Amino acid sequence: MRKIEKWRLLKEEDISPSHWFPLFKHKVKLPNGKIVDGYYISKLGDVSMVVALTKKAEVVFVRQYKHGAGEVILELPAGRIRKGNTPEEEARMELEEETGYIAKKVELLGFMFAEPSKDTQKTYGFLVRDVEIQNEQNLDETEDIEVVLIPARKVDEKISEGEIKATDTIAILRLAQLKAPDIFQ
Repeated sequence: MRKIEKWRLLKEEDISPSHWFPLFKHKVKLPNGKIVDGYYISKLGDVSMVVALTKKAEVVFVRQYKHGAGEVILELPAGRIRKGNTPEEEARMELEEETGYIAKKVELLGFMFAEPSKDTQKTYGFLVRDVEIQNEQNLDETEDIEVVLIPARKVDEKISEGEIKATDTIAILRLAQLKAPDIFQ
């Protein structure tokens, strides 16, 4: 197998238009010696996403408007990992804030890169079984979220019909299916 080398960062300039969209201009040196001045990369921040299952084997989803897509999207509960929180802590907090469901035991499914060419973001996936609703939603001022329960065995159908179309949600669901196939049968 051929060894592929990393690029070397020579200079980084913060050109972020706002705290909502952190953007950086990089000057990098490629392994072949070529210098690229003007490679842009975002650092949106890592995310925790939760596949939460009720005792009736229903997956807890959230339906909300996503301005980038310009649509109301059905996806798994998730949120950016706040400074000082671990991915697991954030998963628990986001599940409770967005849905009112409480996570007892949280299992790490793994993580993946959302857009590895242009963003540093990792999305961590967690599986939580037997969740129970305990609280009211505690939403941010920009959130308007409807909680939707879908039987686990119907998740693939909802993806193929285009009802679930957020790539990170689909990827984390697939990871859950691979690691806990019994849930989705």
